[in-house]
Amino acid sequence: METTEKKALVEAYVAKLDKGISRELSVKKEIENDKVAVQYLEEKKATGVAFDNPVYDDYDSWIETIKKQIKKSENTLANIAFKKVEVEALKVFLTQG
Repeated sequence: METTEKKALVEAYVAKLDKGISRELSVKKEIENDKVAVQYLEEKKATGVAFDNPVYDDYDSWIETIKKQIKKSENTLANIAFKKVEVEALKVFLTQG
């Protein structure tokens, strides 16, 4: 495979990584929204507000589901951080002769 072909493949891969990286802000906002939701639900539970959601059995199951989503989103942020490093390294390759 010629160097120009390799660089074309790497450029396409960098574009794909950049697309994933562009989600970072929305993932961070999602985490913050989920944390606010957990706090809100924990306050409702603590004050004895009647549970009224047909999707979940109780506040605890609802809160646990949101906490799992937060964990997934935090893992996504870690992956995005790695993608940033990967893009940086690939760009060095692309700028070399």
